Amino acid sequence: MIFLDANFLMSLFIKTEKHHDIATKIYEKIKDQRLIISNSIILEVMTVLNIKIKVSPRKLKEIYINLNSDLFEIFEDLELYDDAMERQISYHPQRLPFFDCLYIELMEQLGIEKIVTFDKHFDNKKIKVIRNY
Repeated sequence: MIFLDANFLMSLFIKTEKHHDIATKIYEKIKDQRLIISNSIILEVMTVLNIKIKVSPRKLKEIYINLNSDLFEIFEDLELYDDAMERQISYHPQRLPFFDCLYIELMEQLGIEKIVTFDKHFDNKKIKVIRNY
């Protein structure tokens, strides 16, 4: 099982993103494995694409459909919010985003040891970070 971070997915789906080429290569290598996302990944991706990256409504809908397709297994993470909050506090004084703490918590509870991300927050967290192939 491999967890896919939001920045990887945005890079995969948006050709103008900085890491698009490497994201495409990584996806080609891992696409036959169990690829895991959570409902919060979908929330994060859709929000950033709409507000920060400002993709077109058509592209926004296309990505939403892809995220909810059978390309990925989607796990509900709502019940992990309290655990993620405790994890966020435990990392203090290091400041980790709540989303990242939530994803680490989900990975730990599901026994997922690998994440595809371009985010440095996952370094040194007992997770194998995949950034290139």
